Amino acid sequence: MPRSHKVQVTLNEVEYAAVRRRAEAEGRKHASVVREAIQEYCVKPDRRQRQREALEALRNMPPAPVPESWSEWNREYSRLKTAFRVAEWPRRDTPAEAKSDD
Repeated sequence: MPRSHKVQVTLNEVEYAAVRRRAEAEGRKHASVVREAIQEYCVKPDRRQRQREALEALRNMPPAPVPESWSEWNREYSRLKTAFRVAEWPRRDTPAEAKSDD
């Protein structure tokens, strides 16, 4: 579970009344209304911006070559998958290996 932080906010009468009305109308606590407002105003726009940036990066990628057949695709995929595993994946020490380093 992510770490929580306490935030204290002072609201004017109009703001507090709006939060109170929403909370009472929905049978919720004031804090949950404030947390929802933070989600809508801060968190969701940030997530949407990251999604837009990722989509733009995908759009800007050069086109990938299309294989002639399924078997060609499967061979190339298997070759790349094996090459990636060997070259990129970090090795995990087994418990026996980890003990021998001590």
